[in-house]
Amino acid sequence: MKFKPANHIQDLQYFGEFGGVNPSISDSSTYTFLSAKTMFDTFEGNADGCYLYSRHSSPSNLYLGEALAAMEGTETATVTASGMGAITPVLLQLCASGEHIVSSRTIYGGTYAFLKNFAPRLGINTSFVDITKLDVVEAAITPNTKVLYCESVSNPLLEVADIKGLSKIAKKHNLQLVVDNTFSPLSISPLKLGADVVVHSLTKFINGSSDTVGGVVCGTRELIDQLRNVNDGAAMLLGSTMDSLR
Repeated sequence: MKFKPANHIQDLQYFGEFGGVNPSISDSSTYTFLSAKTMFDTFEGNADGCYLYSRHSSPSNLYLGEALAAMEGTETATVTASGMGAITPVLLQLCASGEHIVSSRTIYGGTYAFLKNFAPRLGINTSFVDITKLDVVEAAITPNTKVLYCESVSNPLLEVADIKGLSKIAKKHNLQLVVDNTFSPLSISPLKLGADVVVHSLTKFINGSSDTVGGVVCGTRELIDQLRNVNDGAAMLLGSTMDSLR
């Protein structure tokens, strides 16, 4: 199911299944089909309003994703099981073996560990730089670089990235600028400053009560569709999407 992009969160006026003022929470893991053709069309992404399996998507997940996309000003979004479940599929979708990432050196520990220790197993290498020094950032770019990665406000050192400056470098070298905006939702808008993809750990400020783990990728319709693709989408095949919202 594809919702129309919203200009404001207030535009997302969806109601519960029986007219409730809040959207219904879907807790089903699987969904039924009344015809084989509908199932085929759904697998191909051509059946709006139909669902395959909650690891892929669900009505609740889509509603939350569209609300977060409205918050960040992107075309759409997909929610994931954790912040790392948002970050790792994006980087794996954007980079192939033999390609390169330039990343801030002051990032969340899990992200650093993934880029430093795990991604090289897949042939993806990362240069860690002082993200506040734009000349150093640009000097680290190679012909194989595909992604420039940073956090708008770093976790936990609170280093602030010059997203506008980084965006100019990314566009100059045809890179994707991926920004983790976990620490600064609503106060910083990476998309307006030139970011291509915005990710969050929903576990922190957006949840606010330390009782839920989640993540989100906010970006273009093209990227989100690629992540959700049942044949080669990193978010789908890595099993990182939220199975249900409780």
